[in-house]
Amino acid sequence: MSFPITYWYGIRKEFLSKERLMEAKEAGFNLIECAYDPETNKQVLAWCEELGLKANVQDPRMDIALAGNDGWEAALDNMIADYKGCKAVNRFFMRDEPVDEYFPVLGRVARYLHEHDPDHGEYVNFLPHHAVPQIEGMDMFARYNLHMDRYISEVNPSLLSYDHYSLSFRQVDDLSGKKPARLSEENLKRNGWENRLHEAVDGKGFYDNLMLVRNKAAEIGVPWMSIILLVEHWHYRWPTEGEVRWEAFTAFSHGVSALSYFTYWTPGTAHTEPWSYHNGIILSDGTRGEKYEIVKAINADLQSLYAGLEAPLHGVTPEDPHKSIAVYHTGKEADALAAPFAPFAKLKDITTPEGAVPRTVVGVFGDGNRFTVVNKDYDAPVAIRFSTADAVPLWHWSKAHYAWEVCTDDFSIAPGDGELFAFSL
Repeated sequence: MSFPITYWYGIRKEFLSKERLMEAKEAGFNLIECAYDPETNKQVLAWCEELGLKANVQDPRMDIALAGNDGWEAALDNMIADYKGCKAVNRFFMRDEPVDEYFPVLGRVARYLHEHDPDHGEYVNFLPHHAVPQIEGMDMFARYNLHMDRYISEVNPSLLSYDHYSLSFRQVDDLSGKKPARLSEENLKRNGWENRLHEAVDGKGFYDNLMLVRNKAAEIGVPWMSIILLVEHWHYRWPTEGEVRWEAFTAFSHGVSALSYFTYWTPGTAHTEPWSYHNGIILSDGTRGEKYEIVKAINADLQSLYAGLEAPLHGVTPEDPHKSIAVYHTGKEADALAAPFAPFAKLKDITTPEGAVPRTVVGVFGDGNRFTVVNKDYDAPVAIRFSTADAVPLWHWSKAHYAWEVCTDDFSIAPGDGELFAFSL
């Protein structure tokens, strides 16, 4: 079994080919966005089956069903029948970021879909927690949980998915002592920002949103997916490799069931000026951007860690190796749901070799003896030292070699990167 990795905004129709799907597979994607007309979708699904890929399908007949006009059931019946023999179908896309008032509509269609095609689930993507309209007297977390609970009650979902992008920028008069935001020349020119200064700003709540969805998914017993920022647009900057690694491995360390990137193909220039999409994995003209090789490497590392969680160590494999047991943070963190580090298993503490407290995310998995550590500094490596009880040996999973190796020395983690460690029983 592999870790599901997908994306938003897939291969544009005029570029579609089996070779383009192979290109996505070579970049480490195993779940494809299939959002065309029905006949094109079926051709893409046939290629996916040949290549060992799955696909989330977006079909125009779903919009007819959601509109609820006469004959919507027949439209869904036709859609289901069209894809009945397509083994590559994973889920049917329904809606992106719906508000509460739309949940009954989604529930009506989802119930029909679940009853008439139980083999394929629905796909709906949530708003981030800060975008859900607030209710007087109710804090953001309570309102977001209510938002999710209403959706769950109406739809009985088989997956929770959300996006929360935090890598932003803002215009400033002076960059002294501030980190410059990475913006492309194309973006600066398009918006007339060539002579302006831009500071990199990280929005609050990234860890909070992860925990809210993680906890809700565990509560109802369904998988969950996080969508991470890749493309430069609107007030979001052009992420570096370290920043993308930090997004991906932080989500992984929270026990996410699948990961999605926004975006694979770069949306074209027809989009309105404020959005100004630039530098996706594949550029608008079909050529590979700098992120292709970066994401390819990150996806390979994610698959390695996923395999490492279930790889035997001294003959022992945890019963539920991918289950997230706990998430801790070392170092100062503003997000309210970011739990400070607490000793677990045989791990007493994590420090730097000099005795300082590094800024990391620690994800505990399986039987509690396997854990990931993510470097929150996406600009510089961090050296860490583990303090263990009873001089118990600590093991490190080699992402490159797919093997456990004894970890006896201080360990350096690359900018934004994540590593897997374990105690043997």
